[in-house]
Amino acid sequence: MRRALLLGILSLALCPVFALAEPTAVLVDTSRSVTPGQFQEAKALLNSLAPSLVEKGPVALFAFNDEPVKVVDFTTDAAAFQAGVAKLEQGGQFTLLYDAVYAAVKEIEARKVEGLVLLVTDGRDENSAVTLEDASARANAAHVAVVSVGMGALDEKALRRLSTLTGGAYAGRLPGLEAGAVQGTLGKAMQALVPIAPPLPPPPAAPEVAAPVQPQAAPPAPARNYTWLLFLLVLLVLLGMVVGIIVLLKRTKAPETKSCEKCGRPLNLWETECPVCLAQKLAITNPGTEPQTPAAEAAPEIDPALMQKGPASEMLEHTLVMDEVPVLVLQRGKNPPRMFQLPGDQVVSVGRDKVNTISISDQTLSGQHFRIVPKGMTYYLVDLQSTNGTYLNGERVTLKELKPGSVIHAGQCDFTFKREQKRLN
Repeated sequence: MRRALLLGILSLALCPVFALAEPTAVLVDTSRSVTPGQFQEAKALLNSLAPSLVEKGPVALFAFNDEPVKVVDFTTDAAAFQAGVAKLEQGGQFTLLYDAVYAAVKEIEARKVEGLVLLVTDGRDENSAVTLEDASARANAAHVAVVSVGMGALDEKALRRLSTLTGGAYAGRLPGLEAGAVQGTLGKAMQALVPIAPPLPPPPAAPEVAAPVQPQAAPPAPARNYTWLLFLLVLLVLLGMVVGIIVLLKRTKAPETKSCEKCGRPLNLWETECPVCLAQKLAITNPGTEPQTPAAEAAPEIDPALMQKGPASEMLEHTLVMDEVPVLVLQRGKNPPRMFQLPGDQVVSVGRDKVNTISISDQTLSGQHFRIVPKGMTYYLVDLQSTNGTYLNGERVTLKELKPGSVIHAGQCDFTFKREQKRLN
């Protein structure tokens, strides 16, 4: 009776000790990147470590390839742990190393005590959702150190970095690594663990102190109204603007104008001759009306024999009769030139509309832009009050006589007035 009572008291006293023992999560890389021979050596190493691991606290077994899987939950039964190691098999296509470390740290953190992670891997990571920095930061926050064992085609630098960032150590690599060396590394890492401090009790509530009564401030003085000052300033600015406009109008000179000396009609600055007077003089205002010709001078009396040709040789060719034909040659941009013959008894109109004698599809031309008016052997250019104006040899004109070689510029078109020789027979 006394022995049972003592055993009960002893078990109750030791329960907090076992509850606070540091847990260890063993992570084994079961991906195909490790050779089968070294994978079996890793399983043998874990079987030999099982008794010493469970003596220090509960141990859990995790395997990872395409995902981390918990094979054995935290236990102090060495046989159960060794049975889980025996079930480990290689498979999968990826190696989620950092995801496995992150998941094991969360399992230890849930126990609210510091702990260890024994990682057996080649150090390669593929397709993990977290990085090495994420896993090490979570381990530091949970007071968990990582002790790593290398195997296979090893990335030793990654394992050393992970162990160093978490306060753990790199135990070495397989083959040839003894269980005693791993136990020693685990012991040093466990001694270096920083215990999790218990939460501090909340501070006592401070006694409520009545706030001192603040003296009431005097009411603010009414704001002064400066609207009248702003109105006066605006009025002065407007008055100054009006005075400035009046001064500018007085200083502005009247535009220079000129008028015809004969009829008094105002002329544009670019006109050198009154088009009305010139049109009346040439009778262009009535197209088709023949101008008055001066009386022919009396011809002197000449012997009729002198007016006859001598006998022609029958061997000579007949003389070809040539005549001059007035034409307009159109050049528009890079298009090939076009030639228009001007009749000697008709007025030719040029513009954009189809009613014109010469119709050209050019939006810069007016509907009826200008005319070519014949008077005997002379041709005149008449502008039809076009929007963009008509220019003769670079000078804007209203009415002007055309000379051979004169260039008419209208819109985007250039017309050259020529007299071409044409064979009549």
